[in-house]
Amino acid sequence: MKSSNRTLVIVAVVFFLLVAGSGLYFIIKNWHEDRMAQTREKAQSECLEVIQKLEGDLEKLRAQLDVERQMQMEDDLYPRVFGTSPSEDETAALPTDCDSVEKQLTSFFDYLDNQAYMADRNIEGGSAEFFRVCAARLMKHPPINIAEMQNMLRLVKNVTHFYRVLGKSQVRIAKEIMDAEDRVLEPAIGLLYTRIVECRRPLPGDSAPLPLERIYDYAGYFLNTLGGRSYLLRRDSKLRMLVTYYSILIVDRANDEKFNRYGIDLRPYIDYLFYDISNQKGLAYRQRYLTRLTALRDKYL
Repeated sequence: MKSSNRTLVIVAVVFFLLVAGSGLYFIIKNWHEDRMAQTREKAQSECLEVIQKLEGDLEKLRAQLDVERQMQMEDDLYPRVFGTSPSEDETAALPTDCDSVEKQLTSFFDYLDNQAYMADRNIEGGSAEFFRVCAARLMKHPPINIAEMQNMLRLVKNVTHFYRVLGKSQVRIAKEIMDAEDRVLEPAIGLLYTRIVECRRPLPGDSAPLPLERIYDYAGYFLNTLGGRSYLLRRDSKLRMLVTYYSILIVDRANDEKFNRYGIDLRPYIDYLFYDISNQKGLAYRQRYLTRLTALRDKYL
């Protein structure tokens, strides 16, 4: 091959390589830019998802905060209902000054009597007498705690216990009170427990305190029977936790005083309730309950 022809071939090959290299460069460059664009879009999409999730979590936190704010009583509501100011320390134990508890419950009953929905019902003796009559009926006709599943009739009786014992009208009034007074229900239940169980004082109009053995029957009913558990499952979570909490305290007292005749083991109930209360944001005295449950957990290790 002549030298001039060889040179032309070399030049052609070099030119082809340059063109091919340039084309390949632009192809790779475009691919790289496309990949970078896809990566940026993916990163932006992921960032947007994270931001949206954070915004969603923030909205949930705001909603929870709103719930807690709604659950907290106005500065003047607690003294208006109970006649005294609430404890500033939510970890403090339940009040044990029985005279103070009695005054607060008297104020609570007076408050109920002044509410329109109670005044319209014109209950003889007012709300205090209503509670006394209901308690007397419940003490006289305790629920079934043994062999509940032995036959269908026993189970039906347990499931419908409150309707059978109190009657439709009384149950309706009780539900109306719980719905209307949701903001003060938590301290009110605590005061009732303290007066009846801790102070051992009778309800207004009674000559003797309610028998602890009968109160224990109801604690066992709520903790240890299908009828009691099904009743609590039909209630809102706050009331369910409060009833379970005080039922645990009652059985604990039964253990101390050697009358836990149904042999109720509190350990699983303590653990379940501790978890539930830890995740519940609508309780005013949540830390108080957790502190007491921790002590009970250590007690029954």
